[in-house]
Amino acid sequence: MENEWIKDKVIIVTGGASGIGEGISKETASLGAKVVIADINDERGENLVKYIEETGGYAKYVKTDVTKAKAITNLLEIAKEEGEIKFLANSAGLQTYGTIESTTEETWDITMDVNLKSMYMVAHQVVPEILNNGGGAVVNISSVQAFTSQKNVLAYATSKAGVVALTRCMGLDYASKGLQVNCICPGSIDTPMLRYGAAQHGDEEVIIKKWGSHHPIGRIGTPQEIAKVASFLMSPSAAFMVGQAIIADGGLGSVIL
Repeated sequence: MENEWIKDKVIIVTGGASGIGEGISKETASLGAKVVIADINDERGENLVKYIEETGGYAKYVKTDVTKAKAITNLLEIAKEEGEIKFLANSAGLQTYGTIESTTEETWDITMDVNLKSMYMVAHQVVPEILNNGGGAVVNISSVQAFTSQKNVLAYATSKAGVVALTRCMGLDYASKGLQVNCICPGSIDTPMLRYGAAQHGDEEVIIKKWGSHHPIGRIGTPQEIAKVASFLMSPSAAFMVGQAIIADGGLGSVIL
Protein backbone atom coordinates (compact mmCIF):
# COMPACT_ATOMS: atom_id res chain seq x y z
CA MET A 1 0.00 0.00 0.00
CA GLU A 2 1.25 3.47 -0.93
CA ASN A 3 1.30 5.01 2.57
CA GLU A 4 1.93 1.92 4.69
CA TRP A 5 5.25 3.36 5.84
CA ILE A 6 3.42 6.10 7.80
CA LYS A 7 -0.17 4.91 8.22
CA ASP A 8 -1.14 4.61 11.91
CA LYS A 9 2.44 5.45 12.97
CA VAL A 10 3.07 8.26 15.43
CA ILE A 11 4.88 11.44 14.43
CA ILE A 12 5.86 14.15 16.90
CA VAL A 13 5.89 17.62 15.35
CA THR A 14 7.46 20.38 17.45
CA GLY A 15 6.17 23.83 16.68
CA GLY A 16 3.43 21.79 15.08
CA ALA A 17 0.57 24.25 15.48
CA SER A 18 1.94 27.06 13.33
CA GLY A 19 3.76 27.78 10.10
CA ILE A 20 5.88 25.00 8.62
CA GLY A 21 5.10 22.77 11.61
CA GLU A 22 1.38 23.18 10.96
CA GLY A 23 1.96 22.26 7.34
CA ILE A 24 3.81 19.09 8.36
CA SER A 25 1.07 18.22 10.86
CA LYS A 26 -1.60 18.51 8.18
CA GLU A 27 0.40 16.70 5.51
CA THR A 28 1.37 13.71 7.65
CA ALA A 29 -2.17 13.44 9.06
CA SER A 30 -3.48 13.30 5.48
CA LEU A 31 -1.11 10.37 4.86
CA GLY A 32 -2.59 8.49 7.80
CA ALA A 33 -0.16 9.23 10.61
CA LYS A 34 -1.15 9.83 14.20
CA VAL A 35 0.13 13.35 14.73
CA VAL A 36 1.25 14.57 18.14
CA ILE A 37 1.43 18.35 17.96
CA ALA A 38 3.90 19.90 20.41
CA ASP A 39 3.47 23.65 20.78
CA ILE A 40 2.89 26.40 23.35
CA ASN A 41 -0.06 28.03 21.61
CA ASP A 42 -3.13 26.30 23.04
CA GLU A 43 -5.64 28.01 20.76
CA ARG A 44 -3.78 27.18 17.56
CA GLY A 45 -3.01 23.65 18.76
CA GLU A 46 -6.60 22.83 19.66
CA ASN A 47 -7.95 24.41 16.48
CA LEU A 48 -5.51 22.39 14.39
CA VAL A 49 -6.56 19.14 16.08
CA LYS A 50 -10.17 20.01 15.28
CA TYR A 51 -9.28 20.72 11.64
CA ILE A 52 -7.35 17.47 11.24
CA GLU A 53 -10.14 15.43 12.80
CA GLU A 54 -12.77 17.11 10.62
CA THR A 55 -10.72 16.24 7.53
CA GLY A 56 -10.47 12.58 8.48
CA GLY A 57 -7.12 12.52 10.27
CA TYR A 58 -5.96 11.93 13.81
CA ALA A 59 -4.08 14.39 16.00
CA LYS A 60 -3.39 15.19 19.62
CA TYR A 61 -2.14 18.49 21.01
CA VAL A 62 0.36 18.53 23.88
CA LYS A 63 1.39 21.88 25.30
CA THR A 64 5.17 21.67 25.32
CA ASP A 65 8.01 24.09 25.97
CA VAL A 66 10.67 22.32 23.92
CA THR A 67 13.44 24.11 25.82
CA LYS A 68 12.52 22.21 29.02
CA ALA A 69 13.58 18.58 29.52
CA LYS A 70 10.65 17.75 31.82
CA ALA A 71 8.16 19.06 29.26
CA ILE A 72 9.76 16.91 26.57
CA THR A 73 9.58 13.87 28.84
CA ASN A 74 5.87 14.51 29.32
CA LEU A 75 5.43 14.90 25.56
CA LEU A 76 7.17 11.60 24.92
CA GLU A 77 5.09 9.71 27.47
CA ILE A 78 1.85 11.00 25.96
CA ALA A 79 3.06 10.24 22.43
CA LYS A 80 3.93 6.65 23.44
CA GLU A 81 0.32 6.16 24.52
CA GLU A 82 -0.78 6.95 20.96
CA GLY A 83 1.16 4.05 19.42
CA GLU A 84 4.44 3.33 17.70
CA ILE A 85 6.59 6.47 17.43
CA LYS A 86 8.47 6.37 14.13
CA PHE A 87 8.93 10.00 13.12
CA LEU A 88 10.05 13.35 14.51
CA ALA A 89 9.76 16.70 12.80
CA ASN A 90 11.75 19.36 14.67
CA SER A 91 10.17 22.58 13.43
CA ALA A 92 9.92 24.80 16.50
CA GLY A 93 11.71 28.09 15.91
CA LEU A 94 11.71 31.85 16.25
CA GLN A 95 13.06 34.80 14.30
CA THR A 96 15.35 37.33 15.96
CA TYR A 97 17.28 40.28 14.63
CA GLY A 98 20.55 41.98 15.47
CA THR A 99 24.23 42.45 14.66
CA ILE A 100 27.18 41.40 16.84
CA GLU A 101 26.80 44.75 18.63
CA SER A 102 23.04 44.94 19.00
CA THR A 103 22.32 41.28 19.80
CA THR A 104 21.97 40.99 23.54
CA GLU A 105 23.02 37.92 25.49
CA GLU A 106 19.34 37.29 26.25
CA THR A 107 18.44 37.36 22.54
CA TRP A 108 21.38 35.11 21.68
CA ASP A 109 20.44 32.59 24.36
CA ILE A 110 16.73 32.34 23.54
CA THR A 111 17.50 32.03 19.81
CA MET A 112 19.93 29.20 20.41
CA ASP A 113 17.63 27.54 22.96
CA VAL A 114 14.58 27.46 20.69
CA ASN A 115 16.16 27.09 17.25
CA LEU A 116 19.02 24.71 18.02
CA LYS A 117 19.22 23.35 21.57
CA SER A 118 15.57 22.28 21.54
CA MET A 119 16.25 20.06 18.52
CA TYR A 120 19.01 18.32 20.43
CA MET A 121 16.86 18.02 23.56
CA VAL A 122 13.83 16.59 21.80
CA ALA A 123 15.85 14.19 19.65
CA HIS A 124 17.88 13.15 22.71
CA GLN A 125 14.71 11.72 24.24
CA VAL A 126 12.72 10.73 21.16
CA VAL A 127 15.39 9.03 19.02
CA PRO A 128 15.89 6.10 21.44
CA GLU A 129 12.15 5.42 21.27
CA ILE A 130 12.19 5.49 17.46
CA LEU A 131 15.13 3.08 17.47
CA ASN A 132 13.28 0.80 19.88
CA ASN A 133 10.47 0.74 17.33
CA GLY A 134 12.77 -0.45 14.57
CA GLY A 135 13.84 2.90 13.15
CA GLY A 136 12.16 5.72 11.27
CA ALA A 137 13.05 9.28 10.39
CA VAL A 138 13.90 12.70 11.79
CA VAL A 139 13.47 15.90 9.81
CA ASN A 140 14.88 19.13 11.19
CA ILE A 141 13.89 22.54 9.88
CA SER A 142 16.83 24.84 9.21
CA SER A 143 16.89 27.78 6.79
CA VAL A 144 18.58 28.88 3.59
CA GLN A 145 20.19 31.44 5.87
CA ALA A 146 22.40 28.65 7.18
CA PHE A 147 24.31 29.19 3.93
CA THR A 148 23.55 32.71 2.74
CA SER A 149 22.21 35.45 4.97
CA GLN A 150 20.58 38.82 4.98
CA LYS A 151 21.97 41.52 7.24
CA ASN A 152 21.00 41.90 10.91
CA VAL A 153 20.21 38.23 11.67
CA LEU A 154 23.36 37.15 13.50
CA ALA A 155 21.85 34.81 16.11
CA TYR A 156 19.14 33.43 13.82
CA ALA A 157 21.49 32.53 10.95
CA THR A 158 24.04 31.07 13.35
CA SER A 159 21.41 28.87 14.99
CA LYS A 160 20.20 27.62 11.61
CA ALA A 161 23.76 26.78 10.53
CA GLY A 162 24.01 24.77 13.73
CA VAL A 163 20.93 22.79 12.73
CA VAL A 164 22.69 21.74 9.52
CA ALA A 165 25.70 20.46 11.50
CA LEU A 166 23.44 18.75 14.04
CA THR A 167 21.60 17.00 11.22
CA ARG A 168 24.80 15.88 9.51
CA CYS A 169 26.17 14.39 12.74
CA MET A 170 22.89 12.65 13.59
CA GLY A 171 22.65 11.28 10.08
CA LEU A 172 26.14 9.80 10.20
CA ASP A 173 25.72 8.38 13.69
CA TYR A 174 22.48 6.54 12.90
CA ALA A 175 22.70 5.74 9.18
CA SER A 176 23.39 2.08 9.90
CA LYS A 177 20.66 1.84 12.53
CA GLY A 178 17.59 2.44 10.40
CA LEU A 179 17.17 6.13 11.22
CA GLN A 180 16.90 8.62 8.35
CA VAL A 181 18.00 12.09 9.47
CA ASN A 182 17.91 15.07 7.12
CA CYS A 183 16.96 18.72 7.27
CA ILE A 184 15.20 21.28 5.10
CA CYS A 185 16.51 24.78 4.47
CA PRO A 186 13.54 26.85 3.30
CA GLY A 187 13.58 30.29 1.77
CA SER A 188 10.85 32.77 2.72
CA ILE A 189 7.72 30.85 3.65
CA ASP A 190 4.30 32.36 4.38
CA THR A 191 4.18 31.75 8.12
CA PRO A 192 3.17 33.85 11.13
CA MET A 193 6.89 34.19 11.90
CA LEU A 194 7.61 35.60 8.44
CA ARG A 195 4.67 37.96 8.67
CA TYR A 196 5.89 39.14 12.07
CA GLY A 197 9.27 39.86 10.53
CA ALA A 198 7.69 41.69 7.59
CA ALA A 199 5.68 43.87 9.94
CA GLN A 200 8.92 45.02 11.57
CA HIS A 201 10.03 46.47 8.24
CA GLY A 202 6.88 48.33 7.16
CA ASP A 203 3.59 47.44 5.51
CA GLU A 204 3.29 43.65 5.91
CA GLU A 205 1.82 42.84 2.50
CA VAL A 206 4.15 45.21 0.65
CA ILE A 207 7.21 43.74 2.34
CA ILE A 208 6.09 40.15 1.70
CA LYS A 209 5.55 40.94 -1.98
CA LYS A 210 9.01 42.54 -2.09
CA TRP A 211 10.61 39.54 -0.43
CA GLY A 212 8.78 37.26 -2.84
CA SER A 213 10.21 39.16 -5.80
CA HIS A 214 13.73 38.30 -4.61
CA HIS A 215 13.01 34.63 -5.26
CA PRO A 216 13.54 33.58 -8.91
CA ILE A 217 10.25 31.71 -8.67
CA GLY A 218 8.60 35.11 -8.12
CA ARG A 219 6.92 34.51 -4.77
CA ILE A 220 7.41 33.24 -1.25
CA GLY A 221 6.69 29.60 -0.51
CA THR A 222 3.91 27.92 1.44
CA PRO A 223 4.10 25.65 4.49
CA GLN A 224 2.43 22.94 2.40
CA GLU A 225 5.30 22.97 -0.10
CA ILE A 226 7.85 22.45 2.67
CA ALA A 227 5.65 19.78 4.24
CA LYS A 228 5.75 17.83 0.98
CA VAL A 229 9.55 17.85 1.14
CA ALA A 230 9.40 16.73 4.78
CA SER A 231 7.11 13.81 4.01
CA PHE A 232 9.45 12.72 1.21
CA LEU A 233 12.45 12.82 3.56
CA MET A 234 10.58 10.61 6.03
CA SER A 235 9.59 8.09 3.37
CA PRO A 236 11.41 5.01 2.07
CA SER A 237 12.10 6.99 -1.11
CA ALA A 238 14.72 8.98 0.84
CA ALA A 239 16.40 5.93 2.39
CA PHE A 240 19.77 6.61 0.69
CA MET A 241 19.94 10.22 1.96
CA VAL A 242 22.10 10.69 5.05
CA GLY A 243 22.43 13.93 7.01
CA GLN A 244 21.56 16.11 4.03
CA ALA A 245 20.47 19.74 4.02
CA ILE A 246 17.81 20.08 1.34
CA ILE A 247 17.43 23.65 0.11
CA ALA A 248 13.84 24.47 -0.83
CA ASP A 249 14.02 28.21 -1.33
CA GLY A 250 12.50 29.12 -4.69
CA GLY A 251 16.04 29.86 -5.91
CA LEU A 252 16.68 32.58 -3.30
CA GLY A 253 20.04 31.30 -2.15
CA SER A 254 21.38 31.09 -5.71
CA VAL A 255 20.83 34.77 -6.49
CA ILE A 256 23.32 37.60 -6.10
CA LEU A 257 21.09 40.49 -5.12
